[in-house]
Amino acid sequence: MPYFTKTKIARSMLAVQGRTVLSGALRGARNPPSLSRLSSSVNSDAAKEPIKTISDLPGPISLPIIWTTWTFFAGAKGQPFRKRMMTSQLEDVKKYGKIFRTQVPGMTIVSVADPADVAKVLRAEPKYPKRITIPVLEYYREKRQKIPGVFFADGPEWYKYRSVLSKRMLRPKEVADYASGFNEITTDFIHRLRTVRESSGSEKENEVCDLDNELFKWSFESVTEMLFDKRFGCLEPEVNEEAQTFITAVGEFLHNLMGVGFLPTWFYKIYETQQLKTFLYSLDTMYEYAELFIQRRMHDLEEQYKSQSRDPSGPSESDKAGFFEFLLSSGKLTKDDLLATVIDVLFAGVDTTSNTMQWVLYMMAKNPDKQDILRQEVLSVLGDTTLATPTTLAQMPYLKAWVRETLRLYPFIAIPREPTEDIILSGYHIPGGTAQINFLFFSMGRDEEVFENAEAFKPERWLRKKDFVLTEAAEAFSSIPFGFGTRMCLGRRIAELELHLLLARIVQQFEISYPPDAENVEYYSRGVTVPDRPVRVKFVDRK
Repeated sequence: MPYFTKTKIARSMLAVQGRTVLSGALRGARNPPSLSRLSSSVNSDAAKEPIKTISDLPGPISLPIIWTTWTFFAGAKGQPFRKRMMTSQLEDVKKYGKIFRTQVPGMTIVSVADPADVAKVLRAEPKYPKRITIPVLEYYREKRQKIPGVFFADGPEWYKYRSVLSKRMLRPKEVADYASGFNEITTDFIHRLRTVRESSGSEKENEVCDLDNELFKWSFESVTEMLFDKRFGCLEPEVNEEAQTFITAVGEFLHNLMGVGFLPTWFYKIYETQQLKTFLYSLDTMYEYAELFIQRRMHDLEEQYKSQSRDPSGPSESDKAGFFEFLLSSGKLTKDDLLATVIDVLFAGVDTTSNTMQWVLYMMAKNPDKQDILRQEVLSVLGDTTLATPTTLAQMPYLKAWVRETLRLYPFIAIPREPTEDIILSGYHIPGGTAQINFLFFSMGRDEEVFENAEAFKPERWLRKKDFVLTEAAEAFSSIPFGFGTRMCLGRRIAELELHLLLARIVQQFEISYPPDAENVEYYSRGVTVPDRPVRVKFVDRK
């Protein structure tokens, strides 16, 4: 049975208003209906069905003062709030449909779980797409007189950052230059895994305790290598104290972000809770150490410049400016811009990548048959010892599909949008500037109308085979962990390179297995989808 029924396809085509979102949609489907026949049927239905208003949208009852926030707690049945954030998506879509309305003080939220609606919102974005602001971060910046970086800025300021950073973070040829440094870090990380895993004969033989923190160190070392062309010693037996302090601060920041964001900022102007104080302190620490790292790098570059000035031969023409040197030489970023940019890249890049790798390893442990397929592909390209490169990674589609399938099941939380122009979604007219559009990727990733056998881990569904048929809208917009268009995550290619290189090496070196006494891991939200308990997997040496 195709993933989209005839009715579903027709509704999706209507939602995009004439765009060919479903071109090639039924590749290889059994008994596909005629697209021309469907198109004429859709146009006929569209003429009959009146456009509805935003007030016609279904959704929970809105109460005075608290609006619809009561739904976060109703029917929780003892679930922690962060877990409830995820399961409520599934429940709300089942109850209200794939587009519904909720309200919080001062804001109307339109949640969409139809890939065609997601496609329409993102394809209609202007030159400067508008993201929602996070009030508690605005409160901090106002209090400390800080400016937002590329992740949180909007308008021309965002575009200024983007135009500079994209030249070194999104161009495949430029990103490929980081592979050598990342491979060195991966080699050190593999060595560290062997050092810190439980010894033979112990109760948890071959397990790595505190795996999330170890992966965080790997990711931090990789990102800082890119930013500063310098190793920070996170993978040494004794971790660099400054790096560990920064890592701890990022963890505290992420752990408290959702909690402090639940209260309005006017409340904090009257009384700062202990959680807010911890949150502010973590941000202060991040800024303090980021500024320290920047100052040191600038000092190193000054010394390097003086040394080259004294050398009559001067720098070689083959010398290429490092990432940070490139940012300085652009002439577009002030010192404050640099600080804001470094903060954003570090906090946005480190935690997301390390958490994704946790889920990648968990999927390996829980799917040994798929792991065998993955290993066969890696060995067929690399053998037992050859290091992966961007060129050889291109020959391993199953490895890349493994990461993509992991992110389908355990996505990042998407950044909502605020359309400035009127838009029609699933037949509802949404006036520009009146609502926040929230993308329910967690729900879409588990939608049987989009993904057959949606709860199953099947990397092959992302390979272009006749057995797995996705509409174009579903394939492109049901799972977009790095975003889409001009506001696509700047770190996407960097993160994918880190993940692919490490995954290939782990497959070469270890068999990943699941301890028989370990409980299954579930998900909860911390801005990204993270495990609700420590991930226990065994790193067993390949013989």
